[in-house]
Amino acid sequence: MIQKNKGIFFIARLYLTANTTDSKLFDFIKFWRLKLDIEIKPQKILIKLLYLIFFLLFANLTGIVSKFYFNHGSVYGLVRLFDFNREANIPTFYSSLALISCSILLAFISLSHKRHGSSYIPWGGLSIIFLFLSIDEITTIHERMNDPIHELLNTSGLLYFAWIIPYGLALLLFFGIYLKFLINLPKKFLHLFIISGATFIAGAIGIESLCGWYCELLGGKHGLDNFPYAIFYTCEEFLEMLGIVFFIYTLLLYIVTELNYSTISIIKNEKSII
Repeated sequence: MIQKNKGIFFIARLYLTANTTDSKLFDFIKFWRLKLDIEIKPQKILIKLLYLIFFLLFANLTGIVSKFYFNHGSVYGLVRLFDFNREANIPTFYSSLALISCSILLAFISLSHKRHGSSYIPWGGLSIIFLFLSIDEITTIHERMNDPIHELLNTSGLLYFAWIIPYGLALLLFFGIYLKFLINLPKKFLHLFIISGATFIAGAIGIESLCGWYCELLGGKHGLDNFPYAIFYTCEEFLEMLGIVFFIYTLLLYIVTELNYSTISIIKNEKSII
C-alpha cells in the first residue's frame, strides 16, 4: 500500500510539473500532505445545536397538532419519525448522539488532564456516566425497570414511573461523590454545570414524575394517547435536549479556555504515504 501511494504521488508530481495550472490536483496533494486545522468555536456550535433541537421541537409539535386536531396520525410516517415519545426515530438518534458526544469530550478532557499530571479521574467517571446514558437512550434500560419496581414497591403519584427511584438515588450518590469536584471548578464552569444539569434533570426526573402522576390519574398507560400528555412528554424531552446542548457548549468552552485547545489538527503522516 505504501509503494502504491508512492507511485501515485510520483505521477502527481510529474503531472504538476507539466500542468502547473491544474489547481484541483494541487489542492488534492496539498490536502494529503499538510495538516487540516478545525477551529473550535463553542458559541457557533451552541447556536447550530439550538437551531437543530428547535427544529426537532417544531417537527414534533407539528405531528402532535396533525394527530390530535386533524386526525392524521401518520402523514406518510413523518409523525412517528419526529415523535419525542417514540423510540428508534430521529429525536432518539439525536439524543443518543449528543450524549455520546458529551462522553467523548469528557474523555478528551480526562486524557488531557492526565497528560498534564492533574486530576483526571472525575472527568473519566463523567465520561463513563454519559456513555451509559447514551446506551440507555437507545435501549430504554430505565423504562424496563418500571413494572418490576412498581409492582415491588406499589408506587403511585409522582413515583408512578418507578424507575425514578433508582435513578434518583444514583443522582444523590453522584452529588455526594462529585460535590468536591464541582466546588473546585472555576466559578464560570460551576455555574454552567449547574445550569445544564438542572435543565436536564428538570426534564428527565421533574417532568417525568408529573407524567407518571398524570398517567395514574387516567388509570394507566392505556389512557395516555391524548394532547395534554403529548405536551408533558414534549416538555420533558426538550428540556433534556436543551440541557445536553448547554453541557456540550460548556465542555467545548472548557477545552478552549482552560486546556487552551483552540483547534483540532488532523495531520497526515507523510512518511506513510511518500
